[in-house]
Amino acid sequence: MDPVDLSIIIVNYHHSHILSDCLESVHKTVEKIQFEIILVDNSSKDDGLKSILKRYPKTQYIKNSKNTGFSRANNQGAKIASGDFLLFINPDTIMIEKAVESMLNHIRSDSSIGVLGPKVLNSDKTIQYSCRKFPTIWSGLFNRYSLATRFFPNNRHSRDYLMLDYDHNSIRSVDWVSGCCMMISKLTFKKINGFDENYFLFIEDVDLCQVMKQKGLRVIYFPNAKIFHKISSSNARLTPRLIIKRHQGMIYYNQKYRKVNFIIQHTINSIIMARCLLQILMNIVK
Repeated sequence: MDPVDLSIIIVNYHHSHILSDCLESVHKTVEKIQFEIILVDNSSKDDGLKSILKRYPKTQYIKNSKNTGFSRANNQGAKIASGDFLLFINPDTIMIEKAVESMLNHIRSDSSIGVLGPKVLNSDKTIQYSCRKFPTIWSGLFNRYSLATRFFPNNRHSRDYLMLDYDHNSIRSVDWVSGCCMMISKLTFKKINGFDENYFLFIEDVDLCQVMKQKGLRVIYFPNAKIFHKISSSNARLTPRLIIKRHQGMIYYNQKYRKVNFIIQHTINSIIMARCLLQILMNIVK
């Protein structure tokens, strides 16, 4: 058996209806490297998976008895990976021809790269702003989905956080890239102990890139490789539980990386919890 160059890890949570397209795109576009696919299923029951696994019998399959969270499931996949490099992709992504090979060739060529992310496109081929600055309190208030950004779309906080003034056509170092598609060497992933499992869903990609920076490695946005991401399917109407988990992750991230006094930390936590309650209310009235 030929050695495996790349292990592609996908976490599924009731996404079999779009997972098939993702797997098809991988098998159609990845031709010149040896790869394996590891599918970690966090669904309580996803009836569509049976036919998908039958269609792609070489897929390694891990079935969890409950939803263990995105970070932990990705770490599970990485533990059994045989490839020298790992590619984490969401089930709602579509690989474009030569994207995976070009990413692998580039990360192999430069040992200073810790994480590599491609140019991510919406279904209509517009840019998804998948590389960003590290979050601040201001970016929390003016992120892509906030009411503040909807009312003031060209505010400087949103422009800075989303890097709207960058043309997204040149290779460059960035603070972090989206976890919908990121490549990392298996050795590096092991050295940093993988994704921080204190994050259930969301922010784990920001944290991983933060750790990379602390280790002196670079996070690279690589627009030479392009993929599609059906962002609406992974950010559809969230349950109150997931909204709470997301904001708990925000609090944890701030406590992990911002060493401030109790009063400031308490104020930040209060702002995050107020944001959490507002988002729950907004989802209820949708």
